Amino acid sequence: MEFSNLSIHLSSTFTKDEFEEWVVLCWSIWLARNHLIYCNAISEPQAIVVRAANAVNSFRADTLQCGTSKSIKPNTPRLCWQSPPPSWYKVNVDAAVSSKEDRAGIGVLVRNLEGEIMAASICKVIFSEDIEFVKAVTVQKGIQLVMDIELAPAIIEFDSLNVINLISNKMHNRC
Repeated sequence: MEFSNLSIHLSSTFTKDEFEEWVVLCWSIWLARNHLIYCNAISEPQAIVVRAANAVNSFRADTLQCGTSKSIKPNTPRLCWQSPPPSWYKVNVDAAVSSKEDRAGIGVLVRNLEGEIMAASICKVIFSEDIEFVKAVTVQKGIQLVMDIELAPAIIEFDSLNVINLISNKMHNRC
């Protein structure tokens, strides 16, 4: 079974909290795998589980406090996830690059209005020393995931102004 199909199945089988924990555990295992491959560092299985539990607890604590002024600098607003409009989905995408290994990891997370995870996907791509290209591929993978599982309309959210401008110019030139 493909990981994305397994994610969809488990999202309807697990409770919201169980699914969050499963997603973060998968991420923790993936991170340990990358540390083994790229850093030759072995993680103990229990340490992987503890890292995942700590990440979930930290996320939940931050989510509960979101909007409060518990940040380091006073009067600095906390960045909080913003839900999409009703009947829309939000797709968050990001990439991590290991230039030493000429590889990049891509992550896609799709959430609904309530912030529930509807789908998640990870994959690796070859890194050719152009981070903007990897970011563009990340956006492409996010769009492909929502098209494949028919979660539309969707808002894509990512952190590369250069890629945003490239996409905007491409769309403008098509009109």
